Amino acid sequence: MARIGTLILALALAPLAGCSPQIGLVEGVPSPELNACVRQGGTLQVRGRAGTVMCVIPYADAGKSCASSSECRGRCLAARTDGDLPKRGEAAPGQCQPENRLFGCFAELKDGKVATTMCID
Repeated sequence: MARIGTLILALALAPLAGCSPQIGLVEGVPSPELNACVRQGGTLQVRGRAGTVMCVIPYADAGKSCASSSECRGRCLAARTDGDLPKRGEAAPGQCQPENRLFGCFAELKDGKVATTMCID
């Protein structure tokens, strides 16, 4: 009788054999949130100083050269020079932000010049 139970369990779990864990998934998050995130092409990740679990979705235009945020799905971010952000009003090369969740300090470009700088954490 135990063999039949084992066989039934094995057959029930067989479809899951091809499943592999997603990179960046966080344990303990309700399935609907996880499923909604994965459907959008994202992964659940812990971000920021508070360790908040959030859905991180990469942008298709990540890293593309830009002069203004209107050219990107997200923001057009100024490149750092010598490790520092350029100052407001300075001209700078830019790249489209890599994903929907942006943390740290960055400078946003408009018409090839720094329009705003901010730090998010």
